[in-house]
Amino acid sequence: MHANVRLRDVEPGDLPVFFAHQRDPQALAMAAFQSRDRAAFDKHWAKLLADDCNLKQTIVVASAVPAESQDHVAGNIGSFMMEGKREVGYWIDRAYWGRGVATAALTAFLRLDSTRPLYAGVAKHNAASIRVLQKCGFELIRSSGEEPKQAEDTHVFLVLVPSE
Repeated sequence: MHANVRLRDVEPGDLPVFFAHQRDPQALAMAAFQSRDRAAFDKHWAKLLADDCNLKQTIVVASAVPAESQDHVAGNIGSFMMEGKREVGYWIDRAYWGRGVATAALTAFLRLDSTRPLYAGVAKHNAASIRVLQKCGFELIRSSGEEPKQAEDTHVFLVLVPSE
């Protein structure tokens, strides 16, 4: 695991950072996601935080400079029920792309949520996120009967099954 990445419970002060992350036009295009306005964002997160079935974590990256002891919120990761299936999702600030943060965060998260099978939906063109999921053991789903219902024309679906 990336030595400088850790997970912690979401704190109220994280939400403005998450809001800014989901407003980044390049990240939105990569995720094939539409940004929420502030009211919709606050309503969404209030619902997530109120539901104890959801596992919500903040991804924190410690400063690489020893003299600087500040942690930086790099994103969030969580799991939730979607149409009877447990799904994982994450959002990484673009400043942390390509640095192993997503892989480290997902690896740590999979130790917190041992639900299997665990599903993920990813924009078809987001090769980096697909690779992160595959490095962590997720496999592409070929059978439409196993796919969570999402926009099949823009997303691919992966699943992490119990190890035998």
